[in-house]
Amino acid sequence: MLIVGDTFRADKLSSQGGPDGLTPYLDRMASEGVRFEVARSHAPWTLPSTASLLTSLHPSEHGAGGKVNDFRQMSTDVKTIAARFQSAGYDTHAIVNVDFLAPENFGVTRDFGGVDNVSYASNVEVRTADATTDAALAWLDGRGESDRPFFLMVHYFDPHCVYAPPELQRKRWAQPADRESEWTFGTRSEMLAIRAGQLTPDEPTLRRAEALYDGEIAYLDGQIGRLDDGLKARVGADDLVTVFTSDHGEEFYDHQGFEHGHTLFEELVRVPLIVRAPGQIAAGSVVTSAVRHIDVAPTLCELADIALDDQYVGSSLVPLVGGRANEDRGTLAHGNFWDRPMTSWTKDGWKLVERETGAPRLYHLSTDPKEREDLAASEPERLAAMAKQLAAVREGLRAVRAGEGAELSPEVRANLKGLGYGH
Repeated sequence: MLIVGDTFRADKLSSQGGPDGLTPYLDRMASEGVRFEVARSHAPWTLPSTASLLTSLHPSEHGAGGKVNDFRQMSTDVKTIAARFQSAGYDTHAIVNVDFLAPENFGVTRDFGGVDNVSYASNVEVRTADATTDAALAWLDGRGESDRPFFLMVHYFDPHCVYAPPELQRKRWAQPADRESEWTFGTRSEMLAIRAGQLTPDEPTLRRAEALYDGEIAYLDGQIGRLDDGLKARVGADDLVTVFTSDHGEEFYDHQGFEHGHTLFEELVRVPLIVRAPGQIAAGSVVTSAVRHIDVAPTLCELADIALDDQYVGSSLVPLVGGRANEDRGTLAHGNFWDRPMTSWTKDGWKLVERETGAPRLYHLSTDPKEREDLAASEPERLAAMAKQLAAVREGLRAVRAGEGAELSPEVRANLKGLGYGH
């Protein structure tokens, strides 16, 4: 089972420094498996990030991504991990909650045997986490007494904007003034106004919004717990390999911006990653070496004893858990869908950010995890070394797939616009 919590910041996991009591069920999952302290996605928004997760390829290789009003579908010759499992005799199914992951639009879930996608006209009218859990459990029950193995992907749209947690979570996590109100934040109009510079939320508003976001995280955590318990009851805990991660994070003016998709700062590309595999991974493990989304597909293949696809550029995480390897895996990220294009290379505690316009930036994450101090001017040798590494990575990806134009219906375009992904 692969669970993807849309827009879930890594630092919201209680076991990873987040608010106490915010994620008890995910913390339980981590205690039963391994938590990767430093995991990163390869893009700050859903389409390219999820495609990398499922293909073990970078966005420039699989082609899915693009910019606002020019989104690109995944190249037709790219296969996802669902195809690998299907060819090994697994039933494969995906439950997703955004047009970016609908198989007919951008191809990210086209290899699944079945896809349950619910699309929305706005980011207010969404399938909530409880309904998503119901759909997953109903699919399992619909398999009857089948003894075939399955690969199930469950994508939750909570806690993506708009921030509007249910009453129970609102009363516990919202700011006091909002616990009995219906105030929300993050509608399409608000997001577009922020991007256009027409709206700058003040500090009290940001804190109110983040508190509601915390409520959404708590709500999602509870539903993941219900899903987890439901699967254990149906298939047995010892037979279930589970991965939880996010496609990207969220910014609350950490770097004078809001939402996601616009930068490659850690609040957007640092994601939670938990892997639980009874009998194969020691319970309660924590890996501090940096890892990437492209490592997830090879990991699942190893845990299921399925041969890796030749296209994979990532490596299994199992050796890191078993202590057979201790390496800080470099992460390439690119593909912001709005604002100035950026590319980042993160390795051995350092992070280089190159921008289409403007000078490159250099951060020492080991001492400056919030990326407050640009060291490009004061560390010229380190800057040159990181730039050389990035150039080598680009050389290795020279045979890039350019991506293909996605022919979208007016309805899909309207839905994406309603979610804030178009003007």
